[in-house]
Amino acid sequence: MSPIQFDKFYNIVNAEQRGSKEIHRNVNPATGAENWEVPIASEQDLNDAVAAAKKAFPSWRDTPLEKRRELLGKYIELFSQHQEDFINLLCKETGKPRKFAAVEVGGVVPFIGYHSQLKIPDETVEDEEKTIYTEYTPLGVCGGIIPWNFPLILSIGKIAPALLTGNTMIIKPSPFTPYTGLKLVELAQQVFPPGVLQAVGGNNELGALLTTHPDVAKISFTGSIATGKKVMEASAKTLKRVTLELGGNDASIILPDVDIKKVAPEVVMGAFQNSGQVCVATKRIYIHESIYKEFLEEMVNFTKTIKVGNPDDGDNLLGPIQNSMQYEKVKGFFADSKAKGYKFAVGEPDVAASKGFFIQPTIIDNPPNDSMIITEEPFGPIVPTQPWSDIDEVIARANNTNTGLGGCVWGKDVEAAKKVAKRMEAGSIFVNSYEKPTPQAIFGGHKESGIGGEWGTTGLLAFMNAHVIHVYKS
Repeated sequence: MSPIQFDKFYNIVNAEQRGSKEIHRNVNPATGAENWEVPIASEQDLNDAVAAAKKAFPSWRDTPLEKRRELLGKYIELFSQHQEDFINLLCKETGKPRKFAAVEVGGVVPFIGYHSQLKIPDETVEDEEKTIYTEYTPLGVCGGIIPWNFPLILSIGKIAPALLTGNTMIIKPSPFTPYTGLKLVELAQQVFPPGVLQAVGGNNELGALLTTHPDVAKISFTGSIATGKKVMEASAKTLKRVTLELGGNDASIILPDVDIKKVAPEVVMGAFQNSGQVCVATKRIYIHESIYKEFLEEMVNFTKTIKVGNPDDGDNLLGPIQNSMQYEKVKGFFADSKAKGYKFAVGEPDVAASKGFFIQPTIIDNPPNDSMIITEEPFGPIVPTQPWSDIDEVIARANNTNTGLGGCVWGKDVEAAKKVAKRMEAGSIFVNSYEKPTPQAIFGGHKESGIGGEWGTTGLLAFMNAHVIHVYKS
């Protein structure tokens, strides 16, 4: 097999590299410069990929679990040899600072490693009359539709459990960040049989074709609530299984006993990590009134130290917004907050134009409950704070949203903080940490933040059907 080139990109169909008459160039969001050409997959490319995945499925399903684990282990070894190449690609396509690109790339190996050693659940129940065996069988051809904020780790978060459980998988990377996903799958061809893991890059139309294809058994989608609803509607025509991990509007509740100097910078990082482009970033901060002024002051002090800039400019904490569409959306939150006269505790009410899509991290001090910045998800580095006095009232305020992806509670008294966490209506609540999803636990949302969940032992079942055999003794 010829060595992988990290400056030429292909769709991967049935283990073959495919170009296209139609090409696309993603823009480096830190500089505005165009990146490499990538092919846009055609409907024929997609149909060929589904046919190859369908053909490969019976053999892959019947491959012993230990052998599938072994191949995932070889994939880890191969990926490990190219980590620096993936860091370079990720910086170019997302603009995220090099040390944070390294964190995302560094998460791939443990993510696959953790999933590859999981046991697929089964259960046996016996009584005098019968024995009931519950096992789980793979679904078939799965489609993974990947967002642009964490293109590598969210690809592998679908690939690892799907392949371990015996499914074949087709990945569609975001057109905003196609490079790492295509290379991840190209690399896999050196390990897995043809058709087991493929990649087709393209636009929304290609995603729609994937969701309506009659031979695709499941769609795993990470992205916006609006698009997730379209995916679910399209998938309903063939009763596809769907896992939808959608937007959030996470609340952080700060209890009055916190160590202010220690916790305030952590809360800021929860809001502004990856320039706020995280589905489970902290998006509303509720601080007890007795410490509100001091806590906000510490948040402001830390925020003023945050460096924003190009991935290669030394010790930056934040990079740019990833694409112009999202940049304009985030600017709308600044414009609305300025027009309504809200207080900017830190940050600029006017976003200055530059070559890249850069925005300085911004805190809005105590906007009203019905404000855009409280009720909607900016997906950028702008966050509101509000004081609270009554714990029941602030929990109700935190839960007063159509979303429920994550949330945080901060307090010295861990048992008291856990009691608050139990009352928050969201899929993942973090006590004394900002939001840090992990492969060890299922990840999914409540309300309109999604359907189902993936990762961890429980998440494996999202790629499987229950298969129950009832054996009567006479």
